[in-house]
Amino acid sequence: MVYLLFFFMTLSLISLIYFTYKPFKNLRPILKTVTSLLFIGICINGYSSSNNFTYFILILMGLIFSLFGDIFLIFENGSKNSMGNAFIHGLLSFSITHIFFSLCFVSITSLTVYDILFTAILSIGSLSILKSIKNFDFKGVFRYIAFYAVLISFMFIKSISLYLVGFNNFGVFLVIIGALLFIVSDLILSFVYFYRDCPKFMAGLNLLVYYIAQCCIALSVSYM
Repeated sequence: MVYLLFFFMTLSLISLIYFTYKPFKNLRPILKTVTSLLFIGICINGYSSSNNFTYFILILMGLIFSLFGDIFLIFENGSKNSMGNAFIHGLLSFSITHIFFSLCFVSITSLTVYDILFTAILSIGSLSILKSIKNFDFKGVFRYIAFYAVLISFMFIKSISLYLVGFNNFGVFLVIIGALLFIVSDLILSFVYFYRDCPKFMAGLNLLVYYIAQCCIALSVSYM
C-alpha cells in the first residue's frame, strides 16, 4: 500500500510542478492539497508496521499542520513590499509542525545543552547569511522568520541527536534526511518570497525538495 501511495504522490507532485508554470493554475491548489494529503496517508499506512504510537501520533500531527500551512500559502497574495496574512498563518502552521516533530524527537532522546547551543548557531548563522545577501528583503516579517528559524533549527538538531545517542536504524536516517531537506526547501522558499528577481525554476525546486522531505519523515513511521 505504501508503494501505491508513494506512486500517486509522485504523479501528483509532477503535475503540481508542471501546473506551477503552465496555464490552468487553478489546478495548482487542488494538486498541492492532494499531494500533501498523500504524505499524511503514507504516515498513517506506516503505522500498520510499527508499534510506536507516540512517535506516530506526533509525526502525524506535524504533517497535518504542514497540510494547513500548505493550504494557507496557496492563498498568499502579498505585494512586492509586504506579505499577506495567509503567509503569517502558513508560517504559524509550519511552526506548530516543527514543535510536534521536536516533541517527537525529545520523547526519544532527552534535551541537552548542546541542542540549544547548536540550535542557536544554526538559526543565527542562517539568518545572518540571508540578511547579508543583496536584494534580499524580508518585507516586514523578519521577526516571524526568526522565530520560525529557531524552531526548524531545533527540530533538525534533535533529529541528528537521535543518531548520536545510538538510534541508527533506517527510520532515523529518513528523519535526518527529511529534516535536512526541510531546511533546504525553506531556504529555497525564502528566495522565492524575499529575493528580488528570483529565478522561476526556484518555485518548482522548492516543491520537489519539500515533498521529498515530508515523504522521508512520513516514511520514517514504518521503521521507528
